[in-house]
Amino acid sequence: MSADTLTATSRAFYERSKSKAAASFFLAAASMVFLGFCAQSGGESSAYGNLNDLPYISGTQSDIFESYRSGYGFGAFCFILSFILMVSAAFYTSPFITGSNNERLMLRAPQEIDTGYSYNNNPAASAPTV
Repeated sequence: MSADTLTATSRAFYERSKSKAAASFFLAAASMVFLGFCAQSGGESSAYGNLNDLPYISGTQSDIFESYRSGYGFGAFCFILSFILMVSAAFYTSPFITGSNNERLMLRAPQEIDTGYSYNNNPAASAPTV
């Protein structure tokens, strides 16, 4: 079935599922960027640690290299945390992994779904109770 022939509620559910898939792919790609930043910062930290071990380095240069090493090490730590958060967000928003059965079915082949399973169309049921 084509997505153009769906009813309005099924089409909205289909579009929302596609948007969640796109957001999940974007978050996964962003997590790979943060992993690359983590590797770069870790490498810089290691390089400044190796420079600090050279025999002809003065005390002032040693302090400078140690500051760079600590700063890049903290940057690597922050980037690895960002990577972990972005991967977990990608898994959380993915309709393929954590989505409902209707989301998975809709993404494979658009079809009419029971509106009770997509979202509630009854405004009285969604009104807050006091």
